[in-house]
Amino acid sequence: MQQAIPRDTLLDAICAYDYPPVTYDYAHQREVRFPTMRSLDDYLCCLLHSSEVRSVKDGLCGVLYWGYYRTGIRDHRVDRFRTMVTTSQLEHAIKTFRALDGTSLRSLQKLGLPEFGYMAFVSKLRTFLDPEHYCVLDSKIASLAPLTTRLTLQPTHIPITPRNERAYAWWVNACQSLALRLCARPTIRPVDVERGLFYLVDHGRRNLAEHYLENDRI
Repeated sequence: MQQAIPRDTLLDAICAYDYPPVTYDYAHQREVRFPTMRSLDDYLCCLLHSSEVRSVKDGLCGVLYWGYYRTGIRDHRVDRFRTMVTTSQLEHAIKTFRALDGTSLRSLQKLGLPEFGYMAFVSKLRTFLDPEHYCVLDSKIASLAPLTTRLTLQPTHIPITPRNERAYAWWVNACQSLALRLCARPTIRPVDVERGLFYLVDHGRRNLAEHYLENDRI
């Protein structure tokens, strides 16, 4: 039987996660800051599952706005997406989002959506489509030892290949397993664990994050 994780370690990191819960409301042309990441998750999930092309487009832009929020290229990336994406692509995306089964990273990549070609943003999209069951795998997380041995990495990105999709599935399962061990909070999701581990790496505690993964035994 697995032991519960001490409350004052990983759970504290989850609670301390400090990436801004912010995106942009394109319908009203204003930035929106949410009280919690769960509120942001719900907002973007609702847009992405809309049957209206405009709402889905705004949801995808919202994912990019949030993902690039701390960078100087945020507005450029969002504007490029809004300019390049076609109605046909968005209509295809609506149908695809309804039929997703499992990780589906290659299915999402095959949509050809601008800016959603590699692991970091395709996994962000998968997560916001189903924040109860999936989580993000970006370059910061990919630097953790248990993942570097499973992933095939390129200097500037993580390609979506069969091997890397298997690594992503392992990562989701690892976060789910850690979430189940946080007995103090039964509502912890895989994405919450991922964000806690991201916080540890982002604040110079990579060894502790790797310790949790290496000792999870899944």
